Amino acid sequence: MLQNKNIQLKPIIEPDPVVFSFDAVGWKVLFSLLLLTIVFILYKYYLHYKINQYRREAIKNINDLSNDQNISIYDLISQVMFQIKQTALQTYDRKTVASLEGNDWLQYLDKKVIGSNFINDQEIIIDAVYKDKYIQTNHFNRDDFINKSIKWIKEHA
Repeated sequence: MLQNKNIQLKPIIEPDPVVFSFDAVGWKVLFSLLLLTIVFILYKYYLHYKINQYRREAIKNINDLSNDQNISIYDLISQVMFQIKQTALQTYDRKTVASLEGNDWLQYLDKKVIGSNFINDQEIIIDAVYKDKYIQTNHFNRDDFINKSIKWIKEHA
C-alpha cells in the first residue's frame, strides 16, 4: 500500500518568453499578399473610373445645356438626344444604334432603361430633332426630360 507522502518538487523550469517580431517568412508573405491585393483593388477601381468617363462627360454636357438660358427648347432637346446617341454608340452595337431613328430610337431607349419613358414625349422629341421646331404643349416638362436623360446615361448598361 502506498502511503501519502509529501513529495517535494523542484521549481518548474520555464523557457524564456518568445520575442515577437515580424522577421518570420510568414509575415513577409502575408504583407506581400496584402499589398498585392490593395494594388489590384486600386487598379480595378481605376479601370472602372476610366471606363465610365464617357458617362461623366455626357452628364456634364447635359447639365451645361440645361443651365444655358439662351438655348432654345428644340436645340436643348436635339443636343441632349445627340449626347444620348453618342453614349449609346459607345456601349451598344454601333450598326444597330446608328441605324435607329425616330420612334424606333425612342423605343430602343425605353427598352434599355426601364422607366425612362422617352416615348411619352415622342412628338416633341421627333419635331425638335428632325424638324428643328418645338410646339408648346402642356405635358412636356424640361426638367423631367433632363432628369430622365441623365438617368438613362447613368443606368443604360
